[in-house]
Amino acid sequence: MQEIKFTISGLRGVWGENLTESVVKQHIIGFAMYAQKRTARKIILGRDARESGPIISDIAKNILIDAGIDILDIGIAPTPTIIFLVNHLKLDGAVIISASHNPHEYNGIKFISARAQYITQEEVDEIKTYNTDDFVKSENPGVYEKDENIDTLHVEHILKHIDVTKIKEKAFRVVLDPINSAGYKLGPLLLDKLGCTPITINPFPTGDFAHIPEPLPENLKDLGEKVKLFKAHVGFAMDPDADRLVLCDETGTVVFEEYTLSLAVKAVLLKNPGDIVTNLSTSNTNEDLVREVGYTNHRTKVGEANVVDGIVKHNAVIGGEGGGGVIYPKINLCRDSLTGIALTLELLAKENKTLSEIIDTLPKYQFIKEKISFEGSLQEKIDSIIKILPQGKVDLQDGLRIDFSDRSWIQLRSSNTEPILRIFGEAKEKSTLDPLIEQIKNAL
Repeated sequence: MQEIKFTISGLRGVWGENLTESVVKQHIIGFAMYAQKRTARKIILGRDARESGPIISDIAKNILIDAGIDILDIGIAPTPTIIFLVNHLKLDGAVIISASHNPHEYNGIKFISARAQYITQEEVDEIKTYNTDDFVKSENPGVYEKDENIDTLHVEHILKHIDVTKIKEKAFRVVLDPINSAGYKLGPLLLDKLGCTPITINPFPTGDFAHIPEPLPENLKDLGEKVKLFKAHVGFAMDPDADRLVLCDETGTVVFEEYTLSLAVKAVLLKNPGDIVTNLSTSNTNEDLVREVGYTNHRTKVGEANVVDGIVKHNAVIGGEGGGGVIYPKINLCRDSLTGIALTLELLAKENKTLSEIIDTLPKYQFIKEKISFEGSLQEKIDSIIKILPQGKVDLQDGLRIDFSDRSWIQLRSSNTEPILRIFGEAKEKSTLDPLIEQIKNAL
């Protein structure tokens, strides 16, 4: 089993194999020592619905209380809700227990700082330096509090930044798939508050996921069928911790995940034009949309924390990642599927078109996302690829990205969460893209 990785995205592994109780204790103690150094008083503890979640949560609770830190345990809740509450309640951070879109046998831990953002690479490096043997229990143990209703504050906040009246006028029928996990409560609540008729599939937070949890078209056939059956206007699929969102149009067709962000960008630019931020692996569709209104798309390294840093730096009106991650800073400085749902419905209401009609208006590209196992020196492979594709503009800030004059591009990078290489590519025509991807694979 591959050794577990600890990055700005947290740590993630197979429970009982490379993610064990001892590994959990080691990293929670490291975070507790980090928090003690900053005199943290109170943090939030939350999780998705995975079966191993309560075990990891108890470990975290006991260690943090021993460190003298008060705990607000909100139980099963979306990752974006937990991050919102850190900011809204002015707390000192959070421990989120989730393996995001990975299969049910996985679990993981995400660490949030007092900034209500993922810890930085410098903070990761700091935590790695701490020796668990040096952990000193506080003479004043922390206080434990459980509140599983405070999460509704997130929905109330979203409603303040969305045209609720316009959406209510449309009385949308919506199919929602929270995949037996963290979005089970707030997803239907948000839809109800927006005057929609919510039809929830896979509604119970058992952690026994009804399908492969990564929200890709091949995993969401039931969503499409239910949209057609109930003649719904739109379908929404969350991943297990409800930070990613994928859409299904009124015909029952699952929409390419890159368009989740593009539609949110379009919704925000209609009411508040400005710069946007996306990562280096995200489609040029967003760049085209923001150029049309005279503003700029700033690119960052992959990783939610990097995109958030870019949004803050450039005072962007919206940003995100092409895997269904919408970051709307007026509401939340993290990927937020609930915000994505609200912005999509707002766009549908204002445009007075079906989702498929709106998608037809978006700039179109051919896009490829692949992943492969890899051993050896990545840098050697990058050097060889640069030599065989000398006509492009090279960007080395996150693996390798090469942009070409016709606006096609390719990227090769290591995953932040899995022992794999990711290959991305985009072009106006498939005939342009396929040879580029083939050259990359041959070089690897």
